[in-house]
Amino acid sequence: MIQKNKAPFVLISSVIILLLLILVSISLGYANTSVINVLKLISGKSDDAFLFIITNIRLPRIIVCIFGGASLGIAGLLLQTLTKNPLADSGILGINAGAGLVIALTIGTFNVSNPTILYFLPLFAMFGGLVTIFLVYLMSYRRNHNISPTRLIVTGIGISTMISGIMISIISQSNNQKMDMIVEWLSGKITISSWTTIITFIPILILLWGLTYSRSRHLNIMNLNEQTALALGLHLKKERIYTLMLASSLAAISVVLIGNITFIGLLAGHLSRRLLGNNHKIILPSCLLIGAIILLVSDTIGRLLLVGTGIPTGLVVSIIGAPYFLWLMTKVD
Repeated sequence: MIQKNKAPFVLISSVIILLLLILVSISLGYANTSVINVLKLISGKSDDAFLFIITNIRLPRIIVCIFGGASLGIAGLLLQTLTKNPLADSGILGINAGAGLVIALTIGTFNVSNPTILYFLPLFAMFGGLVTIFLVYLMSYRRNHNISPTRLIVTGIGISTMISGIMISIISQSNNQKMDMIVEWLSGKITISSWTTIITFIPILILLWGLTYSRSRHLNIMNLNEQTALALGLHLKKERIYTLMLASSLAAISVVLIGNITFIGLLAGHLSRRLLGNNHKIILPSCLLIGAIILLVSDTIGRLLLVGTGIPTGLVVSIIGAPYFLWLMTKVD
């Protein structure tokens, strides 16, 4: 366990790793180039063709990976604090599936190229994620008993499976173009390369990051047992709802950007706690960076090693995250 005074080292190292990954990811793809050429681009010395590839294809994708991965990491940490369960993740608890269902319904019903629909899509996705997680909580609740972590996970997986069945029905009734869009979203295939979409959603995510960090002290108190938290004056019911709304909003908007990708919240949240303890003022920035790194590494691997296969980034993340999830399952009562 790294002590608190080592936190700056961990955070600075994470920032450096992320910056190096950005340089490497920009330089790799169907048309590989060197990091030196990327540095020339930054200094304004590059040809127009290379500039077009970077600014219109690779850079938007990298930005989406960073913000989507970071947001899923924070959402996972919030859910782990809320449930006191290291297995909690927006994908496992059904938030991603709920948001995905609403996105699938929206794509299947409306013209998503309409700017008005695009503007309201995050709100629709948030609504789907919130309804789903509240349903999971309701079905896991037993009067006069704390919610069992195992029961919560099983309920989340069950509802996610049910929602997946509904989405398959929606897909079967859509035309080929809309079917491809829905399948790409559900499989976690990162396809967004529009600066308009990025400019629309990124400010919302940054605002949610700030709101989450402002609740660090409350989250620290939530980590304590219920009696101690109440004795310290925390309104637990109110804080749980607020935390749930923040986690659902972060996860839902991430689903809009990067599709239905699971395990990032679980990995980022659990690794941050193992490295830096339970102080949210420290582990929230760490979780943000680790989530961004995990998704960017997965996407770069998919683009570099699996060129031409069409394998979505979500599958690469699952290959990394699923064994870790199973290992954690053996450690949780």
